[in-house]
Formats: sequence, C-alpha cells, structure tokens
Amino acid sequence: MCQLRVRLQYADRREVSLDDIAAIQVTPDKITLSALFEPPRELSGFDIQHIDSLRNEVLLVQRSVEKQNGEHP
Repeated sequence: MCQLRVRLQYADRREVSLDDIAAIQVTPDKITLSALFEPPRELSGFDIQHIDSLRNEVLLVQRSVEKQNGEHP
C-alpha cells in the first residue's frame, strides 16, 4: 500500500510523525487527515510546506499565532 507519512512541525520546532495516512483534505480553516482504520484527524492552524512523492511524505508546519489571528509581524 502507498499510505503517506505526515510530519507535523509545531511552532516550538517539535515534530510529530503520523503514519498510514490515506487521504488529506484541505479547506481554508483546517486540514483533515484520514487513515484507513482510524477516525479522521482535524488540524487547524497548519500549512502544507512540502510534499515529497518519492518518499510518500508530507510536511505540515504550524502557523505562528500572529498569522492565525490575521496579524502581521
């Protein structure tokens, strides 16, 4: 099977890896990650930074608080 590994990079630079992601849905206010045998996981405040199709990997980076609130640094 060709599921994805999704790496979540938080604003404090810590990373969490999620394996076996089968689908990613992006809307203006959230990103939904779906795995085959788990309920969907909704993430708010993240942007897709990089997609590597050769490694089946996606990097999602958490927006800064200012960007989430619509402020400019």
